[in-house]
Amino acid sequence: MTLSCDVETGTCSVSDLAPKKSMQEREYKHDMSLIYIGDPMCSWCWGSSSIVKDARELALDKGIQFSVIVGGLRPGGGDEWNDSIKRFLRKEWSNIQQATKQPFSFKILDREEFNYDTEPSCRAVYVARDLWLGEDDNDRKLLEFFSAIQYKFYVGGEDPTSLNFYQSICEEHGVDFAQFSQKFESEEMKDKTYEEFQLNRGWNIKGFPSFALRIGNQVTPIGSGYMQIETINKAIETAITQVEQNKLGQ
Repeated sequence: MTLSCDVETGTCSVSDLAPKKSMQEREYKHDMSLIYIGDPMCSWCWGSSSIVKDARELALDKGIQFSVIVGGLRPGGGDEWNDSIKRFLRKEWSNIQQATKQPFSFKILDREEFNYDTEPSCRAVYVARDLWLGEDDNDRKLLEFFSAIQYKFYVGGEDPTSLNFYQSICEEHGVDFAQFSQKFESEEMKDKTYEEFQLNRGWNIKGFPSFALRIGNQVTPIGSGYMQIETINKAIETAITQVEQNKLGQ
């Protein structure tokens, strides 16, 4: 599958993945949560960055948890880095910039070689979450870390598949780079990141960015693409009403 984005819906389509033998659900502290499913190298996820931040604040205002799940847009990459894909990206990024006003540069397109492999950037987010386990309220720091990767790639034009890409981001966000590096290069983190890709596929997520609501152990997608905050708010209010009605019926 090659890179595929829909300018009408603001959605980047996910790639198919080979099945894993096991998948681990994340542990949640609250009965309900708003889940953001995105990939730092998904262009529409960058375009939706301000909406994601607003969605987090909305969730907290409603008294529900907010969580970030890494998507796995193009794990492994593999698309030939040629004039065709560069033209596609230039056009896509220009459209998103016009639609969302998010800044883009095209520096990365000047590279002679580049593998659009989104797994390392997702793994970096997973590692940061692991290092902050129990210390990051509603993934506040994690979302900032996620956004910093996006900015350095889309505006700075640097390569997120390289470990050194993350050194300045770790320093800016109080993450020990030596610890980060050790985990980042471990097979355990690679496996766990892949399992998270499989987890969101199991929720029937077909594109990024996506939002979903979890009630208990049940996860239901709200939708994918460049969503308006009003759509997310309506879904949360409907879910809260459902929970309240279920409690009254007990």
